[in-house]
Amino acid sequence: MNANLSPENNKRLLELSIYLRELRINSGYTQEQVAKEIRLSRNSISKIERQGFFRIQHLFLLADFYEIPIKELFMDIA
Repeated sequence: MNANLSPENNKRLLELSIYLRELRINSGYTQEQVAKEIRLSRNSISKIERQGFFRIQHLFLLADFYEIPIKELFMDIA
């Protein structure tokens, strides 16, 4: 994760990454399909799901794609 963040915030990024991966899988999409729809590379989707590496606009794109409110991306984060 990010060496500049606290362990707590790194944990939150990991939980968000896991949530996004599960959301994609449960919706029946591949990384390639999501990437194409929101105009990112498959590698970018992979980094988001594995490393919590994203820009805030990526979260808005993903929330729109999955048709969920942006706040839902943060609901399961303790």
